[in-house]
Amino acid sequence: MRYYLSKIKADEDTWEIHTVNCRHLPNGTDQRIYLGDFTHCIHALPVAKLYFRTLRFCPECSLIA
Repeated sequence: MRYYLSKIKADEDTWEIHTVNCRHLPNGTDQRIYLGDFTHCIHALPVAKLYFRTLRFCPECSLIA
């Protein structure tokens, strides 16, 4: 599954990792970063940490991914 990192902060200093089909993933390509194709969201974390230090998985799409 393809994973993206939202460039829009989830809160003060945290960014979220989303699947390609997540309704919370920003639509604009300038508002998200493609992380890669992974079997599970945990595998996208090392790539996401290259961009932002404080991350979390989307509570909605990480349950189904």
